[in-house]
Amino acid sequence: MKRTVCLVIIFLLAQVLSSLVVLFFFNLSDLLHEGRLDVNALATSPSALGISLLLNGAVVWAVMTLLRWTDRKSFRFGQIKWPVYVGVVLWMLPVIFIVNLLLETLTLEDLNKDVFATLVYNPWGILAIVLVGPVTEELVFRMGIQRHLIRHRMRPWMAILLSALIFGAVHGNPAQIPGAVVFGWVLGWLYWRSGTIWIPVAAHVFNNFVGVAMIWCTGDTDTTLVELCGGAVAASVWALAAAVCGYVGYRYLDKVLEGKGIGRG
Repeated sequence: MKRTVCLVIIFLLAQVLSSLVVLFFFNLSDLLHEGRLDVNALATSPSALGISLLLNGAVVWAVMTLLRWTDRKSFRFGQIKWPVYVGVVLWMLPVIFIVNLLLETLTLEDLNKDVFATLVYNPWGILAIVLVGPVTEELVFRMGIQRHLIRHRMRPWMAILLSALIFGAVHGNPAQIPGAVVFGWVLGWLYWRSGTIWIPVAAHVFNNFVGVAMIWCTGDTDTTLVELCGGAVAASVWALAAAVCGYVGYRYLDKVLEGKGIGRG
């Protein structure tokens, strides 16, 4: 458990450090000429926030590598064929739909809605959300925490659940926490079954891309899936179809990934 706590602290401290570094450079002119620091630069500048998230990923990667908390075997590509990656991405579609449809029934405050809406139109923000964020989080919560717990005799389902709960908690946004816990479980299961970090990374990247694409297509962050489906009845029918597809996808992945996982038992 010590490594788990350390990784969470490293993850959070890296966010603080990267934010301070970016704030300094984005305010360098004001510091030199006026002696003041605009602490709201990250909130008002999508580029600053996006670069901060990229730097956060680099810091986490560097620290985990220096501490030798990464796993070379988890970076393997060859054992998992590319059709499986396609299957994972396709399976994520019904999972994403059902989870987000259920989340719409909850009235949770979204603290990051406005910030997210600006990031999805900024190149740095898109890169951070769609690629660097997923890779960094999978390194920390799946490879770093979940794998370590399983290797130290924790039952796989408990390690997956614990890493998912921590994953949800560190998001710190009430509207994101329930969904992050569910997706954390899904990503954890994919990592456990496949033994490669690239499977959950692919699923995570796709999930985040869908969120970005939704805003691109609708033009705002307030449009709901129920509205897109044409009403509650239509959404229920789509949800039923998604559940069937999700189950079929789960059975397929469970079969093709059998025997490829790490730390089984």
